[in-house]
Formats: sequence, structure tokens, C-alpha cells
Amino acid sequence: MNIINTILFIGLGGFIGANLRYLIGVYINKYSHEMTGTLIVNITGSFLIALFYGYISEKYVVNDSLKYFFPIGLLGSYTTFSTFSYTTLILINEGNYIRA
Repeated sequence: MNIINTILFIGLGGFIGANLRYLIGVYINKYSHEMTGTLIVNITGSFLIALFYGYISEKYVVNDSLKYFFPIGLLGSYTTFSTFSYTTLILINEGNYIRA
């Protein structure tokens, strides 16, 4: 696989994962504590990454496109730690030290 295709697969996965993270967070946070969405996204994403690397890629032949698209692009942007860090900084700036 050439570098351009690799970048495109990672970018497409990243676009989808980041938007999923945002939409799931908005939906869940509407009905619960504002950090619940981030927690659920990070737990599900971490589980899926572990499942992909620990089970699927060991049991099945996975082509390079999927290796770049799914765990690196999609799940990498879906579970990014920056959402947690950003929300923590907002809570600190608002004086909500215990919640942060």
C-alpha cells in the first residue's frame, strides 16, 4: 500500500471516529452527567481496539487498508484523550475542582 492510500484510509477513519465521538457525547450528555459521554466513548473504543488487535487480527487475515482505517484512524480519533483533557480543563476553569 502506498503512502497516499495509507493517509487517505487513516484520514477517512479519523473523520468518522471524531464525528462519532462528538455525536455520542452530545447524545449521552443530554441525559446524564457531562463526563459520562467521554467515559463511555473511551471504554467502548478501548475495548474495540483490544478486540481488534488481540482477537480479530490474530484469528483472521486483515488487509492493510483495514489495519489503517479501523484501529488507527477511526478508533484512534474516537477515543482520543484530548476530549477528556479539554473537559477537565473547562471544569477547573469554572472552579469545579472536585468534578475535574
